[in-house]
Amino acid sequence: MVTRILASSIVPVVLAVSFVATAQTLVSDLTAEQLKTLVSGKTWAIARWGDPTLTDPGRTAYWDFKADGSVCGRLHGSKAGTKCADTGKWKLRGDTLCWDFTWMGESHDYKSLCVRAHKAEGKNYQLIDASGKLPPVLSYPVN
Repeated sequence: MVTRILASSIVPVVLAVSFVATAQTLVSDLTAEQLKTLVSGKTWAIARWGDPTLTDPGRTAYWDFKADGSVCGRLHGSKAGTKCADTGKWKLRGDTLCWDFTWMGESHDYKSLCVRAHKAEGKNYQLIDASGKLPPVLSYPVN
């Protein structure tokens, strides 16, 4: 009887510990080296701030994070590879990805921003405003 009670108590604890360990792995920030590998020389699809999916082309923007530290930003609804709407610079500051555009994003507080990146489901990543002002954004590297 004591063995059965003890066993029934251990299983939920083991499952809870397993879930917590998995959750911590899934939501951990990417390191600076991981960010550099994922961003430098890559085009990223970025959902409109607050949009939980990347399935609507009209709500997705494509940004090129060039290896030379420049960034080409396109407006939501534009296609990858088209003319830049604005350009700027990107850099890593510790484990955060930072960018500074000339004008794009000024009215929505993302003209100059630093984000942490969390691995999400599948090929997706969540970009999380390091200052906490903006909601997380879903994104993924296109190439």
